[in-house]
Amino acid sequence: MEKQPAIELKNITKRFGNVVANKDVNLTAYRGEILSVLGENGSGKTTMLNIIGGLDQYTSGDLVING
Repeated sequence: MEKQPAIELKNITKRFGNVVANKDVNLTAYRGEILSVLGENGSGKTTMLNIIGGLDQYTSGDLVING
């Protein structure tokens, strides 16, 4: 049986005015996977997680949850 993605981010970009917090982010997470997100302060980690959690609206791209 083929794995089904639980979360897919496709070319997600998030802007706050002139500031680009995330640019063309692509991520696929499959059910049962454990992932970590690493990066320096201000690199957009929290913004990406807020988009996945529905707390922030992305500027462009596609977010698919559970297929």
